[in-house]
Amino acid sequence: MNTLFLAVKAKLDDYDTLKSEFSGIIKGKWARDEDLHVTICYFGTIYTIEELLNMLPRSIEKTQPSALTSLDFFSHNKILYAKPEGYALDMLHESLCAPFSLKSTASFIPHVTLMRMKKIDDTKAFKEVLNRYKNRKIGKIETTLELMQNCLSPEGSKYKSIKKFE
Repeated sequence: MNTLFLAVKAKLDDYDTLKSEFSGIIKGKWARDEDLHVTICYFGTIYTIEELLNMLPRSIEKTQPSALTSLDFFSHNKILYAKPEGYALDMLHESLCAPFSLKSTASFIPHVTLMRMKKIDDTKAFKEVLNRYKNRKIGKIETTLELMQNCLSPEGSKYKSIKKFE
């Protein structure tokens, strides 16, 4: 089943170079450049598109511009991600998701998923590359919120923009 979420798109300055720096160190599937985003609110299949369009605030404003300033990974599910600076996205999450009473399984950690890692071939080299990207501007978060749909297919997830809140 297709799921719905509210997101802001992300853009890396040199995604190809970043990917090549991890070549031979980790294995997995890189996210497509056009799919990079930060999920602000995840609705899953709780609401239909029509319900969300009626329920979302009529005047969602653009968020503050934000830089992506480092890389990290979630060890529990082996996700390599880019981290945005500051707390603007945390506040946006709180203000937009609270009215929906969404069940929270963990605290909100704004991030841009880059890869679902299958394997780390060289842990030492992996940590060294992560350290090289610490406190280094590597991209930016767009300012326009979008209602998006994750359309599952045999090739994996494909994201479709339903509405941009400009």
